[in-house]
Amino acid sequence: MIYGKIWCVVKPSVGIPLMLGTVAVSSFAVHYALLSHTTWLPKYYEGGNKAAKAAAVTTEQSTTVALVERSTAKP
Repeated sequence: MIYGKIWCVVKPSVGIPLMLGTVAVSSFAVHYALLSHTTWLPKYYEGGNKAAKAAAVTTEQSTTVALVERSTAKP
């Protein structure tokens, strides 16, 4: 451990919770900044563009129906 002697100065019962708390606070700060300053992350969390997904499903279903109708038609 590179900084092993730090525990001679700071008690582990104080240093470990302080270190974990600092990591948690900085993580929340980064996530808040991303959510408040970007447009793509909230859309990603909501599930993206639902209209495009619905259009893709509709197109896929209509293609399948067209193939079935074409294969059952008599020449």
